[in-house]
Amino acid sequence: MDERGALIALNMVDGIGSVKLHRLIGRFSCAKDVFSASENELRSVEGIGPELAAKITSFNESALDAELKDASEKNISIITVLDTSYPALLRDIYDPPPVLYQYGRPLPENGLKIGIVGTRQVTEYGRQVVKKLTAEMASSGREISVISGMAKGVDCIAHNEASRHGIYNAAVLGYGLNLVYPFHAHYTAREIIKNGCLMSEFPLNALGLKQNFPRRNRVISGLSHGCVVVEAGVKSGALITADAALEQGREVFAVPGSVFSEKSAGTNSLIRQGAKAVSCLDDILEEISQRYERKKNPQTSGTFLPEGLSEDEKRILAAIGTEKKHIDNIAIESNMDTVKLNSVMTILEMKGIVRQLAGKNFTRSA
Repeated sequence: MDERGALIALNMVDGIGSVKLHRLIGRFSCAKDVFSASENELRSVEGIGPELAAKITSFNESALDAELKDASEKNISIITVLDTSYPALLRDIYDPPPVLYQYGRPLPENGLKIGIVGTRQVTEYGRQVVKKLTAEMASSGREISVISGMAKGVDCIAHNEASRHGIYNAAVLGYGLNLVYPFHAHYTAREIIKNGCLMSEFPLNALGLKQNFPRRNRVISGLSHGCVVVEAGVKSGALITADAALEQGREVFAVPGSVFSEKSAGTNSLIRQGAKAVSCLDDILEEISQRYERKKNPQTSGTFLPEGLSEDEKRILAAIGTEKKHIDNIAIESNMDTVKLNSVMTILEMKGIVRQLAGKNFTRSA
């Protein structure tokens, strides 16, 4: 089992999410070495109890072979954080999913990516807002992609309208792709993959468990430059996506609604808390275009590398990217053992190239 295969295998172990996976790799230097560790060694990692340690040590490599074969036969791509095709925006969040399953066209590298989320019990008002925004995207002359979660209500309307206008759109699922296979039998999925993709961080046969959806929501926001909440009650899952976007340093937009509508209570609350009110595409573009254009310029985006760096220093800076990054994520993405990583990080701090933030997060100094 190579390192890439070990990442996919770890992601298949029931009970291991991205945070625990990053902790394991931070402790054992690489995913491959996790499977060589004893149960006692595994239990020394925070969050890894006896049951989870036993699942890791008893993992059968034949399960990995079956997963890879199944994906290959269905033309499903498996992308890991070690791959250059991994989405750059998503790589920069605190806990990027180590593995992504993708069917359809890859997410465009360029252009604005806008998340659209909201209630499952959408009103006619919310439906018309989504139609208006997607129609304006189609006629804007800009390269814009729509990201959502293919849930009933606002999500599906956003996907269907984007597909109708020929806008690239990606559906991030809270379950394995096999649950919607064959893809052509599901109307929304069939339309999405004509000019977009279905995406999931969960193994092919993973069920849509309740705890999966907050994880799914942080991927929707992580893939987006900004997220628009169209309609949401005070306990809507769309507000979890908004919270994730704020934590990731992404823009949050909310469509104002009637003070008498429960479906707009959450969005109106977001606006009171500082989210920008949206009535048209221009409201979104004027907020994120300047930031996006600045990031396209390597001299100002943080992708510019100072001269005279060692290869190890370049690897670490490439892993940090343009946003803050946790030390565990840096370890996995730079594929560097923790002892060496800590040493090089100290040198970069002394040079003033990186600085440490709270919670073992790091960012570039310039």
